[in-house]
Amino acid sequence: MPNRPIPGLPHPIAIDGPAASGKSTVGQALAAEFGYLFLDTGLMYRAFTLAALRAGVGADDPAACEALAASLPLTARAGSETNIFLGDEDVTGELRAPEVEANVSKYSAIPGVRSAMVGRQREVAQSAPAVLAGRDIGTVVLPDAPLKIFLTASEEARAARRGEQQHQDAAQARRDISGRDASDSTRATAPLTRAADALELDTTTRPLDAVLAFVRERVAALTARSAPAPPSATAAPHAPARAAAKDGARRALAPLRRVRAWFGYGRFTPPFYWACTYLLRFILMVVGRWKATGRERVPVAGPLIVVSNHLNNADPPIVGAGIARRRIRWMAKAELYKYPIGAIPRLWGAFPVRRFDADIRAMLQAERILKNGEVLGMFPEGHRSRTGYVGRPHPGTALIALRSGATVLPCAIIGTEQLGNLWNLLKKPRISVVIGEPFTVEKVRKPSEQQVSDLTERIFEAITALLPAKYLPTYTDPGKEGNAADGGDSPGV
Repeated sequence: MPNRPIPGLPHPIAIDGPAASGKSTVGQALAAEFGYLFLDTGLMYRAFTLAALRAGVGADDPAACEALAASLPLTARAGSETNIFLGDEDVTGELRAPEVEANVSKYSAIPGVRSAMVGRQREVAQSAPAVLAGRDIGTVVLPDAPLKIFLTASEEARAARRGEQQHQDAAQARRDISGRDASDSTRATAPLTRAADALELDTTTRPLDAVLAFVRERVAALTARSAPAPPSATAAPHAPARAAAKDGARRALAPLRRVRAWFGYGRFTPPFYWACTYLLRFILMVVGRWKATGRERVPVAGPLIVVSNHLNNADPPIVGAGIARRRIRWMAKAELYKYPIGAIPRLWGAFPVRRFDADIRAMLQAERILKNGEVLGMFPEGHRSRTGYVGRPHPGTALIALRSGATVLPCAIIGTEQLGNLWNLLKKPRISVVIGEPFTVEKVRKPSEQQVSDLTERIFEAITALLPAKYLPTYTDPGKEGNAADGGDSPGV
């Protein structure tokens, strides 16, 4: 495969066709041969479907679907193949799940959803030479593409391919293909149709090599037709030098981009987390009188939400050191990620949350963590206490717990408010983590306001029951305005 696209080749290339007609296979082969990016646009609609199902947004609510599509942190990372991310989560492996397969046609037929996805697909095509495969590429997404290909195949052949891909029996695969064809060709918005200037190829019996050979002939004809004229003698003399400088800069930065990608994918976060955790436990035993109680109460498996009061920026790793048995994925305020220090919480496995609005991206990330059976760490107060008193909780924690059905583990942090003072450190302050009894929460897809309120109060009471009296306000009603523990207004998450 060329390191860079071959100059003079037509781009972008649009490939359309019904399900299992060979779009991805042909598109990937062309992209590899020409050095292009490849984007399977159908995966973007599958990713939206997955996000909508996770969020409890039905296809019968177009307004909610359109709002979700507009705010969804969906990115398609095109390369030799397509990887789809929701926030920092690579969801590519989940996009062929039966539930997604059964619902993707419903969601993709919504005009607002298609409009949002089309905009993102065009951005990929404009970013670099690319091959885009889907069902409306040549007619809607890239109507001006210089090369359009429309692939077809018999229903029997496509059913056999789909059955092999998804391990279905032939009859079920045939029904799925037939239903998808009907939905794609009859929907009101961007139905599956062949562009008037598209090359139509039947892949029923035609091998991949024959398809590629045919396309090469067409590419050769287009390339010859659009060959650039010899450079003019009046061309800017410094243009080649500037182009070479830009290319050199891109090459010089490539290793840094690769390093960033590795960190972003989280490959190093587990060993980094555990190294920091055990190092911190050692430091705490040296500089303070450190104690953790109730560790035997930590569930060894299953989705878990760790909730605690919040006194110091060091609280997340200190709670992690107290829990020890499982790795905790904490929400961290988005402001941290604006500075170089933001690489530390990201590498540690934390993820950002905007505390002053409804952060859908953070909610999806939190639900994904719990769905994978991991541990989510949250401070119901939404911010550090500036008084030392436990603060008034916010409903976000309860909402996530109800929607996920995860077990809640209450904890209490004691003594970390002293860590900001050097004199206190010299006196070896008492620092402890108290782990309470976990309790289960019944999963509710669309919890009511009362259910959220009740669970918020229960979480608050579970935390305050573990704290000594000096951390408790004069009253601990989470519903009262002006709570002495509030320490300032913050909506929290």
